[in-house]
Amino acid sequence: MGNPGREYEKTPHNAGFACIDELCRRYHIDLGRMGGVLEFKKTVIEGAEIILAKPMTFMNNSGTPLLHLLSRYPVASERMMVIFDDADLPLGSIRIRERGSAGTHKGMKSIVRQVGTQEFPRIRIGIQDARGRVADMTRYVLTPMKGEKLELFRLGVFRAADAVAEVLKTDIQNTMNRYNRRTDSLLLEKEAHQTKRRKNEQSV
Repeated sequence: MGNPGREYEKTPHNAGFACIDELCRRYHIDLGRMGGVLEFKKTVIEGAEIILAKPMTFMNNSGTPLLHLLSRYPVASERMMVIFDDADLPLGSIRIRERGSAGTHKGMKSIVRQVGTQEFPRIRIGIQDARGRVADMTRYVLTPMKGEKLELFRLGVFRAADAVAEVLKTDIQNTMNRYNRRTDSLLLEKEAHQTKRRKNEQSV
């Protein structure tokens, strides 16, 4: 999930879109359009046939384009994975679950309402501000990040993309066991620096 438009690309709320973009970069995939409601591609990743999709109707109405997609490609709920941001998880971390409630996330509420079930896997990408809860959450999730925050955000996105590939290669239980470990902020910052250094070395 995320919001369409370049102005939202580096915002915390676009963690789901950023993960799809990272998968497209890794596997050389170009998304097509389904009317004005979806960008999607039916493709193969790690030997598994999948559909990558980004709703184009803004976060709070994410369920409507998903219904359009499911009407064309019927998929059982347990075979659907939603990737989205979570302000209750440390920036740079991820959590994978097989099912669960929408909580306070309006995009997830839209999906659960439209699909009619919460029995589907999801990957949550942490976007929590290091200072704790912020006074204006709407402003926070829609403000582009930079510097160290952006690097930690990208680390979470990379972790989520790795987890998607792992699910496709193995299964969700193995992936949960591998990626749902608690990670403190100092270790996340160290990994973010290492990721940034590797990217810089590769670009030389």
